[in-house]
Amino acid sequence: MRVAYIGLLFCLLAVFFQDWKYRRIHVGLPLAIFLFSFYVIQHENKILFKIIVYNLGFFLLTLSILILYMSLKTKKFLNPFQNYFGLGDLLFYVAIAPLFLLQNYILFFIFSMIFAIGLQLGLKKIIRENTVPLAGFSALLLFILIIKDMMLDFQKITLL
Repeated sequence: MRVAYIGLLFCLLAVFFQDWKYRRIHVGLPLAIFLFSFYVIQHENKILFKIIVYNLGFFLLTLSILILYMSLKTKKFLNPFQNYFGLGDLLFYVAIAPLFLLQNYILFFIFSMIFAIGLQLGLKKIIRENTVPLAGFSALLLFILIIKDMMLDFQKITLL
């Protein structure tokens, strides 16, 4: 079990460093995060499947509203992966679905966006690119939260 925790944390750091440096992540990292997450969560498969479905439902609803809004604004269908949202970001948020109950997934989603914007603005002089490494910054926040949840017993955010 410890190996799975270490693997999950290592994958989160790898996402952070790859997204920070290259603005893309290897497709195997979200897959590994999902598999490690699925392994370390100690719930019955039926309950875990329900958690994943609810979290993915929220994420897909949010993504659909974003696509609809951007398409209505430009008066043509707009592919969000070309200008606004990376495929790595999508895969990352899908991969972390097993780690949270729905309300905590929603909170993490919102706070990870705020965290990413805050880091982007705070590191404006260091970051030369205009794009935000959303998956990377979100992975860094999740890394911090998992470490916190492992060390402290009160108010856990993740299911770990």
